[in-house]
Order: sequence, then C-alpha cells, then structure tokens
Amino acid sequence: MSLKALKGQILKILDEKKLENIVEIDTSLFNRFSEICIIASGTSLRHMHAIADFLLRFLKSEKLHAIIEKTDSWVLIEACGIEIHLFKPEMREYYALEKLLTFNEEK
Repeated sequence: MSLKALKGQILKILDEKKLENIVEIDTSLFNRFSEICIIASGTSLRHMHAIADFLLRFLKSEKLHAIIEKTDSWVLIEACGIEIHLFKPEMREYYALEKLLTFNEEK
C-alpha cells in the first residue's frame, strides 16, 4: 500500500469513528522519522483507546508494523512514516502540537 493510500485509509477511519478536528501536516521536510503527522481529538479516553486499537488491527491486517504509546491524555501511533496523535481536547490545546509542527510554515 502506498503512503498516500495508507494516509487516506487512516483519515477515513478517523472520520468514520467520529474523531474531531482532524488535521494533517506534512512533516517530510523537517522530521526524519515521519512524512505525515495526523492529529485528532477524541471525545474521551475510552474513545481514543478504542480507535487506537481499531487502527492497530487495521494496520496488522495490511501486514504493516506499528508502534503505539498510550497515556491518560494522548495516544501516539507510528506506522510506515505516518504519525497519528489522538488527544483529549484540553490536552491537545495545552500541547499545541499543530503550532509546533507548522512553525516553519508561518515564516
């Protein structure tokens, strides 16, 4: 599966599973670990963890390796050059990852 197709499938899953404020950022110019960063907000910790588990099952079904880290407010999944960050809304605002990742674009 191409990176573009994988990104499309992930975005579709996040939308279908009712994640909010989904943002995609191209990180290929400044991040040597990923090419794309997807950030979304879940409605609760249970919602975020359920979506993460669903994404892991999807990636496994596609024979893709993924790394996951879960906390009480943030889930990070990395697979094939795509980082997926799922936040509780208040923690997403606190960390402001979108602002950090788009800092160079604003200059």
